[in-house]
Amino acid sequence: MSQPLKNKSVLITRAADQSAHFIHQLQSLGATTLLLPLIKTTPINASELKRVFNSRNYDWLIFTSTNAVKFFFNSIQANGINCKIAAVGEKTKKALKEIGIPTDFIPSQFTAKQLAKELPISENDSILIPRSDIAKNDGVEILENRHCSVKTISIYKNSSLAYSNPELHTIFSQKIDFITFTSGSTVNSFIRLGLRVRNEKVICIGPQTAKVAKENRLHVSAIANPHTIEGMVEALLVMVRNEE
Repeated sequence: MSQPLKNKSVLITRAADQSAHFIHQLQSLGATTLLLPLIKTTPINASELKRVFNSRNYDWLIFTSTNAVKFFFNSIQANGINCKIAAVGEKTKKALKEIGIPTDFIPSQFTAKQLAKELPISENDSILIPRSDIAKNDGVEILENRHCSVKTISIYKNSSLAYSNPELHTIFSQKIDFITFTSGSTVNSFIRLGLRVRNEKVICIGPQTAKVAKENRLHVSAIANPHTIEGMVEALLVMVRNEE
């Protein structure tokens, strides 16, 4: 098998329990992977979610991440769903399929904003969006401007992980060619630890993550398109080919 990423090292900052697929893809292409999980994800508001979900019959249920799927169905029975389902992209659709939930709609671009623009809704449709505690409201505002009734509820949170200086030194004393960020939370945690980008190239999973990186004065070398792990790997491959 061709190994176009041989002699390249990639720092992975996403949560440890979500990194296995990313690691496998990179290593199968010859890359060395360095792990520095910068966030952990935990559920919140489980009882409130049950109350909100059971309070009315929704027309649409929107999932904008695999974490939203995971924590929603930790509290809600899959066989209790009788509304239409929208997923932000293929990964979220796959997570739904794995628990037996068919997806009625995914957008042409895998962002919450594009989903809100393209969702085939009727006026006065009621929509429930389970999400993280720091989710943006761009998509919500678009749906409300389309005359829908939108209810959001935070069902999980991302918390920063702390590391000692020796632990960080062990990581950053090694050769690193690329630093990958899969959410704004990973960027913020990186900055909170006092870390800096030196000569490494930064790859972000999507425009919102890149926006947070730029706000923190990080130079973004590439944004994945599509906004998936596969998109990040492809962006990395393109950058390596352009170096040759």
